This record gives sequence, structure tokens and C-alpha cells, in this order.
Amino acid sequence: MGLRDVQRAQEPRLSDTKRVFSQAQRSLLTCVINRIIPPKDNMPGAGSLGIAGFIENVAANTTSLTRLFNEGLAQIAVAAGPDFTSAFESLSDTAKDDLLRSIEAVNPTFFDQLVLQTYNGYYTNPEVFKLIGYELPKLAPPGAHPALLDESLLDHQRNREPFWKKV
Repeated sequence: MGLRDVQRAQEPRLSDTKRVFSQAQRSLLTCVINRIIPPKDNMPGAGSLGIAGFIENVAANTTSLTRLFNEGLAQIAVAAGPDFTSAFESLSDTAKDDLLRSIEAVNPTFFDQLVLQTYNGYYTNPEVFKLIGYELPKLAPPGAHPALLDESLLDHQRNREPFWKKV
């Protein structure tokens, strides 16, 4: 699956959202987040899952996040070289990691948000749930009541001497 395939896969998800990134920024973001969570064994990379769309949705929520991500992506593009549309993608993995470390040093607020939102998008993705064997808890049917607490579990605590002072 190439970068163009990933971009096409992202398009339906982005069509219902407010777009705050250009196509070049989306491509760059996809490559960047594939370095934050790269593909390994049977696990896809964050960029390959379309997490760039998730991040764009988050960035669209507030003007401060939109600005933060736009400025951060611009810093990465400029640092990658003159042909910013493909410069980052053409770097070696080591060079990409070095560049991202330098961005982290000069713009830690952006980098923290980038990592946070990449992890949020990745680890809430249904495909990742399936691959790591996580299942969402089953919802109780309408009108059902949860099982009551076994109050005998509290006996030990209830029989303890108070550990506070009465004031």
C-alpha cells in the first residue's frame, strides 16, 4: 500500500469534516506519523491507518490547535528541504527521526500534541483493537440493571479501626 493509496483511503473520512490541512500537509503528516508509530510485524503504521484524518479533525476543533499543527507541519516541511511536498518522504528513516527530534527540541508543544493525537487516533482505531485482541465491553440491553456490588467485599474495611482523627 503506497502513500497515494493511503491518501485515497483517507478521503471518505475527511469529506465529512472541516479541512484545515492542504493535500501536501496531509501527505507530510501521514509520513510523519508513520515514524511516530511505524508499521511492525502485523501492526500497521499510524499513517497507513489514516490517522492523519483523525488528527485533522482534532486540529479543526480550535483555532489554536489549527495554528499549532499548521506551524509545526510547516517547520517539518522547511527542515526537510526545498521540495517540501516530497522531501520528508525521501529522507532515510534515520534522517526522518533526527529531523523529528530537532522539531521536538524547538517546538515541544507541537510535538507533544502530535504524539498525543497520533496515539489517541491509533489506539482508538477499531482495526488496532482487533489486531491487539481488545474488545469493547458489551453494553447492557435496554432496561437491564447492572449486577449489584457484593457488599461482603467491604466487610474487612468496615471492621477496621478508623485511621483518621475526629475533629
